[in-house]
Amino acid sequence: MVHFGTFEIGEGHPNHGPFRMICYTADHRGELTPSREIAEKAWFRYADRDRVSAVDEMAFDALYEAGRLS
Repeated sequence: MVHFGTFEIGEGHPNHGPFRMICYTADHRGELTPSREIAEKAWFRYADRDRVSAVDEMAFDALYEAGRLS
C-alpha cells in the first residue's frame, strides 16, 4: 500500500461536518468482498463524480489529475 493523499472537509461545510479521509493505492489480486460497514462494492469513473460525497470528490479530482482515474 502506498499513501495517495489525505483529504479533509472542515467544519462549516454545508453538507458535511468535519471529515478526514486517508487514501492509499495498492495492487490486489482476487475477489473483493464487502464486509462490516461496507454493504456493497461498485466501480466508479470520473464521470460518476456527482454520485459521491464532497470528500470523495476531492479524492476523485486528485486521482484524475494524476492520471489514475479515467
